[in-house]
Amino acid sequence: MSRGLLWWSRSSGVPRGYDPLVAGRGFDAPPEKGRQGAKRTLEGGTRSGSPSKLALIVRKQNMRKSEENFPVFRKRRYVVHVDLDAFFASVEVLLNPELKGKPLVVGGLPHERGVASTCSYEARKYGVHSGMPLRQCYKLCPRAVFVRGNYHLYQAFSEKFFRLLHEYTPDVEEASLDEAYLEFTRCRHLYSSFSEVAKEIKCRVEKELGLGVSVGAASNKILAKLATKKAKPGGFFELQPGEEEEFLRELDISEIPGIGPKAQVMLRLLNVHKIADLWKLQLGTLRSLFGVMGDELYLLSRGMDCRSLAVEGKPKSFSREATFLQDIWDRDLLLAHLAYLCDRLALTLRQEKYYARVIEVKARYSDFKTVSRRRVLSLPVQETNRIYRLAEELFLELWEGSRLALRLVGVKGSELVEARHLSLFEIYSEREERLSQALDRVRGKYGFNALLTVREKMLSGVYDEDRGRGFILKTASLTR
Repeated sequence: MSRGLLWWSRSSGVPRGYDPLVAGRGFDAPPEKGRQGAKRTLEGGTRSGSPSKLALIVRKQNMRKSEENFPVFRKRRYVVHVDLDAFFASVEVLLNPELKGKPLVVGGLPHERGVASTCSYEARKYGVHSGMPLRQCYKLCPRAVFVRGNYHLYQAFSEKFFRLLHEYTPDVEEASLDEAYLEFTRCRHLYSSFSEVAKEIKCRVEKELGLGVSVGAASNKILAKLATKKAKPGGFFELQPGEEEEFLRELDISEIPGIGPKAQVMLRLLNVHKIADLWKLQLGTLRSLFGVMGDELYLLSRGMDCRSLAVEGKPKSFSREATFLQDIWDRDLLLAHLAYLCDRLALTLRQEKYYARVIEVKARYSDFKTVSRRRVLSLPVQETNRIYRLAEELFLELWEGSRLALRLVGVKGSELVEARHLSLFEIYSEREERLSQALDRVRGKYGFNALLTVREKMLSGVYDEDRGRGFILKTASLTR
């Protein structure tokens, strides 16, 4: 069995195909030398290289139960990672060909606060990258073109992208607007060659969407994602069985998901720069440095990933937030933003047919301190007025007594349910529910800004207005 594969046995509670002795040394580490005593290592063997009694029992249990419990896992998985290259920037170039070949930054204008949501490959040559403050982007590349972006437009392209992917396999994980994992393990009888299918998907995306796409294929999610990084931009790379060790050896430790800047500093102090260097660290060392995450890091660095695809399920929450162009002191203007965000949140809940059991309000002060308040409800809500009344109470708890201006405000609905069960001991009126439904019908015909409250209308002098889409707010993540 390939060392790049790892499957957990539910019956025995240990990895199927996982040899503690082999995995403990990495791909090519030699057996440990030393006294031939019975001193045990963390991996379950002895220093003489012979397996411990526990390791032998584990192997025997796995061999006996694998055929009965996991017949499908006898064959190698085939996971494909598909990533649209510089998605937001590519859409802008597609709609405005004059931007082709120019450094492009999407997320805001250079004098505004906020960060770049994405940037074109021409801009990346100057050191610009996603998540970088807009003003720093401008310093590095003054000749770049800056645009605020249009979430609704990107979402339309994203929906078409995922519809295409779902035509090939039912196992699709929508990782983000422009990124997905596909697994073909269950489709062996449908396709003669998975490689050809992956290439076909790439060609169709480029032809039907007009956007560049990178595709990586391997035996699990972590290897497929790393293969996509190697394929960028606009390429295809398939990691064949047996090539995992050579592929991972020279990769930088920053390529492993979960190793952030602080972890990188800690590892580099230990002279660990490449993944091959990481293999030399024992499991016990990683546990002492990173706790429980040390186990996961130990496996991922060896290309072992037993995670299944998170096929689309129910959403956990919906949220709407806005970063202000300038810090705001004015209480009424802050409540106007909050009212508009609550209106957008309520509309989303009704469109998706969910009720929120928890309403949470978030605020970020000018010193970047972020605070939040939440309230758990006995009766879930989706009506605009009810959500705003709750959000206003929570916001005023945060705002009263504050001596600092705010730079961001947001509202979130979580613990979503599909039905609202009424209580025998609470008075309930359908008036607000019917009012919200009527409001949705009018906006569906004439646009979102056709009906706004007086408080929401205060934003007319602050933001550009699109009758169909509403106010064009400045948000770091281009949320609706």
